[in-house]
Amino acid sequence: MKTARTIPIAILSVVAVATFSLAGPFTHMFELRQELQWRTDLNLAHNEAVQSNLPMLIMIDADWCPHCEKMNDSTFSDTSLIKYMNESFIPVHLPLNGNERVAEILDVERIPCSIALSPRADLLGRVVGCVNTVQYRETLAKVRVLQARVEHEFAVPPK
Repeated sequence: MKTARTIPIAILSVVAVATFSLAGPFTHMFELRQELQWRTDLNLAHNEAVQSNLPMLIMIDADWCPHCEKMNDSTFSDTSLIKYMNESFIPVHLPLNGNERVAEILDVERIPCSIALSPRADLLGRVVGCVNTVQYRETLAKVRVLQARVEHEFAVPPK
């Protein structure tokens, strides 16, 4: 009778060990894909930008635009770019439909269009059209350098 109990416990132990030892390599397959933390309210995003001292990255697009869809599917699906945008910017997504006045104020002539603004609303950069991940990241890096320069100029009192 003792052997009958030992076999199920032994099998259960083997299954448990196998589950935990194999879980490590397979956990990456089941990780939740990191997503861009788009804000949709420009005023709230601006307040967040001021509090965090991060530039806003305003993306204006439309669901009927094939270039916008391509950019969403390719450029904005890159995990390292998503991480960089979430950590270094306040990403704001504004569909053109319903935000025509904002697009007009920001001089959006074509979509997709990304506009980087400092927390004080200084224009730091612009990306027009569908660009690849490398081009987009290079532009964002230049935006961060420009923001640092602008902050330094505002921090140094005039002589």
